Amino acid sequence: MIALSLLAAAVALPAVLASPAMRLRQVFPPGCGAGAPGDFDTASNVSLTALNTTLPNSNSDGVPLVAVMTDIFGAQSNYELATEASVSLQFTVSDFSLENGALVPIVSNQQSTDLDVISGDILKFSSATGGTLPSRAEIYCGIANTDPAGGGIPEPLLSLQGDTSDFALCEADGVNVVVYQPSDNFGSYDFSTCYSVDILIFEH
Repeated sequence: MIALSLLAAAVALPAVLASPAMRLRQVFPPGCGAGAPGDFDTASNVSLTALNTTLPNSNSDGVPLVAVMTDIFGAQSNYELATEASVSLQFTVSDFSLENGALVPIVSNQQSTDLDVISGDILKFSSATGGTLPSRAEIYCGIANTDPAGGGIPEPLLSLQGDTSDFALCEADGVNVVVYQPSDNFGSYDFSTCYSVDILIFEH
């Protein structure tokens, strides 16, 4: 009976996960939560969008997200995840890779890393042409849409420590940044502007 249930779950996975570029988890670290058929922690080239979960959306794909450069220290550049529409003159990166649970921007001729995230944090990254970057935070995973009733969103959802439902867009100096479990945060972003979003994963 258990074997039949697992088979049924596997058959129900959305077609988006049929691509060999998305590697399904064999073991399930915190980035995938409890783990389930269809969860994956590796995809070589993806883009991300934010879909409002509190108000109607103009389309079902959400708004594109980019890593926007915020500052440079020596050879190291730092980024925040934000909506493409809210940034203008800053350098941005629109392509990402998911590597064993680490979500990293694909920056030409540079190494990249994601930074650890706690409740209330903006999602951040760093890249550099040389030197030492912080260790990658292997905290992310793609969660397949396996709604037995069908319908819903066909694209996988980004999770952080297995949590897909606590992302939000918040305004910070005119830029709409992605925040995990937003809170009153001493001015990093305007908490009153935050609204909940799902982060969708699109494979290239």
